[in-house]
Amino acid sequence: MKRRSLLEPGERSALAAAAAVSAAVFLLGLKLSPARAWTDLLLFNVYFLGPSAAALAFIAIQYVAGAGWPTLFRRVPEAMTAYLVPGAALIAALLAGSHQLYHWAHAEAIEHDAVLRAKAGWLNLNGWTVRSALALGLWWAFGRAIVLNSRRQDVSGDAALTLRNRGLSAAFLVAYGITFTFASIDWVMSLEPHWYSTMFPWYLFGGCFVQAIAGITLLTLALRRRGLFEELNAHHLHDLGKYLFAFSVFWAYLWFSQFLLIWYSNIPEESAYYAARLSRSWMTLQAANLVLNFVAPFVLLLRASAKKRPGLLAAAALVICAGRALDLYIMTVPALGTGARPHWLEPAVGLGLGALFLLAFDRAFGAAGPVPVKDPYLVESLHHHGG
Repeated sequence: MKRRSLLEPGERSALAAAAAVSAAVFLLGLKLSPARAWTDLLLFNVYFLGPSAAALAFIAIQYVAGAGWPTLFRRVPEAMTAYLVPGAALIAALLAGSHQLYHWAHAEAIEHDAVLRAKAGWLNLNGWTVRSALALGLWWAFGRAIVLNSRRQDVSGDAALTLRNRGLSAAFLVAYGITFTFASIDWVMSLEPHWYSTMFPWYLFGGCFVQAIAGITLLTLALRRRGLFEELNAHHLHDLGKYLFAFSVFWAYLWFSQFLLIWYSNIPEESAYYAARLSRSWMTLQAANLVLNFVAPFVLLLRASAKKRPGLLAAAALVICAGRALDLYIMTVPALGTGARPHWLEPAVGLGLGALFLLAFDRAFGAAGPVPVKDPYLVESLHHHGG
């Protein structure tokens, strides 16, 4: 019988144990270093939650475009959306640490700060909670409807379900664009409430989307090594590589555009953000950020032939995933007012949430057939020869 999961039973047990140990370390961190513990929880939850929602956006884009090439491995991004549930629970848990994370959550800070008073109509815990619940609720509802329609089609073979998912996908992309903008401001940008950038939601989206493509690539290749997706060919890999290459460049374009506009205008409320992140202790990490998220993927994937080689494609995807963690680290940790020093909590929290993501993915992937066998676009995908 063909396997229907990524993980072996022993691997699932090991990941569950890792998640439990991580939870214990996090609770210890709440006692010893509460601000750092809550910041690391936010950092790594956004690290996995962002691409989980972006994976649904990837699915929606293919439905709306009528693209058949990724149908063969569509169960991979579908299963990635399973992290939306634990990710939403952890966003709700951040309310308990809101006073450690967000300066604007302190009433006395608002009272003595004219900027925070001016932004209090938006930056308040009631608004943060309602907007977060709306975003996460919509992402989950759309994701569940689209995934369930996909699974029902395996049984009924009803082509109308594809049309229904196309309509849902179009609606989701509109809702996602609006709610992701609010979520990026609330969860990450408001860590430093005096700072603002109209490009920041685009910047965070660019990172989440390229990380989603990297995750889809790595998980698909891992499942292929375990005997699934035997029909996956060099042209599928080439298209995934083109996505990785294009959105790595897109991320770099957004990074440079945001930096250049703030540097050129030199408005104190804006430039303070980069002044902290270009100080001596952060410069090395900023350089590494550009290398991991842009330079290395650009070099690895520039040639068309490289995009068709599983080893090089996996290497580029791994580099991007590492770069995304560093990019989010640079977005969040400077708000604590500390230098660029590693902390013992980061590996524990990161590994724990990584284990939680893989467990959620494995359970969702195993709940359906690995290939949508009655999707009308499957034949096109099986005979994909690129363009």
